[in-house]
Amino acid sequence: MLKDQFIGRNPSHFQVNPVVKAFIISETLLWSAYNFIVPIFAIFVVDNVQGGNVQIAASAFSFFLISRVFAELVICRYLSKIPEAKRILFVIMGMVIMSLSYLGFAFSNTVFPLFVFYGMAGVGLGIGSPAKHALFSTHLDKDKEPTEWGVYDATHFFSMALAGVVGGFIASQYGFQILFFLASAVNLLGTIPYLLYIRS
Repeated sequence: MLKDQFIGRNPSHFQVNPVVKAFIISETLLWSAYNFIVPIFAIFVVDNVQGGNVQIAASAFSFFLISRVFAELVICRYLSKIPEAKRILFVIMGMVIMSLSYLGFAFSNTVFPLFVFYGMAGVGLGIGSPAKHALFSTHLDKDKEPTEWGVYDATHFFSMALAGVVGGFIASQYGFQILFFLASAVNLLGTIPYLLYIRS
């Protein structure tokens, strides 16, 4: 099956339009940054946060998810009414908020800021995700939709798998603060494909 899909195909068959390409590259960076942190976040909480324990770590993650849900419910009401350029600005704004939240983790040593910055990360993802998926869905190339969704999933999950290993190594060798700085920088790099698309 794979041979039929890829062998003998013209390279143009795999070309995608700029929005789809920007989405895939940006998502790869975003989820890499995310997975630097999430698999080992409980260890950070237990070892580096005053009063922190596994339950606190799990509750903070739940707060992140709830924050994302509420942000998405609010923002999706407005996305259908705004032009594409403004949707891209929402994407960039959401990613910047996430990067700031990762920086906040680097300076969090008590429970309260932990929830504040995890809530910020949820809001950032909630702002950006509906806009990104709307852009991706409307720009999928005709008759290439399964391929483009497949490429997105493949790059997304491969980057998450690799980032988990890299994040664990960096945290163990250089500490969590360096890891949070790196996650913030990598996530911020994810805005570049959209900025380049706006300028083109």
